Amino acid sequence: MKKSYYFAELSSSYDAEIQDLLNDSEGNSALKARLKEKRQELAALLPMIEFAPEMVVPVFYDAFSFANPKAMAAVVDCEPDDGDFPGWDDVSLLVTVAPWAAPYLAAVLAERAGGEFMVTAVCLEFIRQFDHSAPPAAAEDDEEARGERNGDGDGDDAEDADLAEAGDDWMAEQGFDSLKS
Repeated sequence: MKKSYYFAELSSSYDAEIQDLLNDSEGNSALKARLKEKRQELAALLPMIEFAPEMVVPVFYDAFSFANPKAMAAVVDCEPDDGDFPGWDDVSLLVTVAPWAAPYLAAVLAERAGGEFMVTAVCLEFIRQFDHSAPPAAAEDDEEARGERNGDGDGDDAEDADLAEAGDDWMAEQGFDSLKS
């Protein structure tokens, strides 16, 4: 999924926030309880909508359904500082908000930056639900850590060899002598 720089950066931070909420310190599933806590703390979180929206968006986790994914994909490709960034009035036509989220939506929209935040929240949730182009960052970290724990240090060497071979092939295509013997 093509994303603007703004949403690419924020979606990574939002993914990390959700990963933090998934499990407690003992590894037990805690997402439902932690989302409930976030929702109860919304009033205290509201000042963060402008400088750390990824910390507040979990309040709206699974709150939206998307009738027009193509239109939403176009919104995700917009930058807030550009003139084409839509307002909440436009984006709200593209989503259905779950009834349980209506009080949270009203609280956010009462804030000065509430409309822009809601566009960001909807886009981050859209990306979370529909962007399957890359594996989650946490899964990559787990796989890498697992390889290190199992003494599998060959992964980096193999990657380096593949990269060196690709570089050598490119140089040969450019007319330089191959370093392969």
